[in-house]
Amino acid sequence: MESIKAMIMAVCALSALRCIVMNTPSAEKMKSGVAAIINLILGIVMITPFAEETIEFELPDISGYELPYTDYGGDSYAMALKAESEANITAVLEQQLQSAGINYESIETDINISADYSISISSVTIRAEDYEAAVLIIKSSLGSETEVINGAV
Repeated sequence: MESIKAMIMAVCALSALRCIVMNTPSAEKMKSGVAAIINLILGIVMITPFAEETIEFELPDISGYELPYTDYGGDSYAMALKAESEANITAVLEQQLQSAGINYESIETDINISADYSISISSVTIRAEDYEAAVLIIKSSLGSETEVINGAV
């Protein structure tokens, strides 16, 4: 502990001396020479306790430490992808139904996101006056195997 205290006091004294030398109005060559000598002494003062082994650093053993496996990023990404995809598919279907002149009250898309983040459309629920025409538009857009549920029931 005494060696650390002595080292800190020497570093403070040398730093103050260097500050005084650098702020005196004298020749630049002399300033740079004195500053170089002070820097060398400062380096020696800082290394001495380690060379004498009065200060030792021990790194903790972290070989037994294990991080728990968590995959919050993947779950968050899948939820965001599902919400965004459902909204985008619903918006496209709404545009297609409006351009075909089919009136509807609501349309909801339900999709599944697999482990490799591929998207499969589970079902589409629609409330429309002309349900059969809406089903034809939806199946022509998303495929004939798409399940379309009548939301009016």
